[in-house]
Amino acid sequence: MDEFEKDLIKGLSKKNKVIPSKYHYDYQGSKYFEKITRQKEYYPTRKEKEILKKIKNKIPKMFKGNLAFCEIGSGAEDKIKILINENVKLYFPIDISKKFIINASKKLKKIHPRLIIKPIIADYNKPFSLKKFNNNFTKIFFFLGSSIGNFHPNDDVKFLKNLSKCMDKKSYLFVGVDLIKKQSIINKAYNDKAGYTAKFSLNLINIINKKFKCGLDINNFFYKGVYNKRKKSLQGFLISKVKQSFKIGSKKITLKKNEKTQVEVSNKFTPKSFISLVNRGNFKFISYWTDKQGYFGLFLLKK
Repeated sequence: MDEFEKDLIKGLSKKNKVIPSKYHYDYQGSKYFEKITRQKEYYPTRKEKEILKKIKNKIPKMFKGNLAFCEIGSGAEDKIKILINENVKLYFPIDISKKFIINASKKLKKIHPRLIIKPIIADYNKPFSLKKFNNNFTKIFFFLGSSIGNFHPNDDVKFLKNLSKCMDKKSYLFVGVDLIKKQSIINKAYNDKAGYTAKFSLNLINIINKKFKCGLDINNFFYKGVYNKRKKSLQGFLISKVKQSFKIGSKKITLKKNEKTQVEVSNKFTPKSFISLVNRGNFKFISYWTDKQGYFGLFLLKK
């Protein structure tokens, strides 16, 4: 029984069913997410790029000498290229989707032919190592796209503690953080009119069918994203239109009509609440920047 099977059985056996969001990212899921980031309603990517462009000229002043960039959950690698300068000699994109990360790295190499790119195919929720690479370089880690908000309670602290173990004393970390704002703005961002967020989430059914031969009909589900004001979190659900049963391995799973399975979590923060999280995760806060509207924050941390 592999990890995916264990996580599905565990999550779908709960009263409030849940599937970890990391399983969205096969090649098709990654392509859907790339399209989500281009939608008018989806502000995080646009606002984060605004901040990156604002600070790009500060990077050479903040960090001297040869640099190695390490981007966790790199995806399309379209944000990191904003910050790459002549001091950046190495780039380590880390992502779970092999085909997607390889293609993205080839595109980046054409733009920066002298940059040494070493893709790492890994689940970043688990500890990884860069020790075999040049430790004389200052390593700058990036965890962008508000991915820090995609963890369930306490898992975000666990992630930061694991990441801290992968970093040396000369390392820094930039984290993209979605800040609390009007509920209507958040709801629109995760329920785009073009329907790419729905396609992204419904693709989980295809992934499960491919792996476990469940025979689930994707038309028997629909997606809905709802902001939970009390938890300060956008929660995405796949909702069963009918009563249905299927098997994950030898485990029978039954979904009632209108039963919800949570497949997405996107927690929102204030600067104060995020700094509190950072301290619990064994990092020190240095500084942060926001876009003009204060929708999004980019935080610089030190081990």
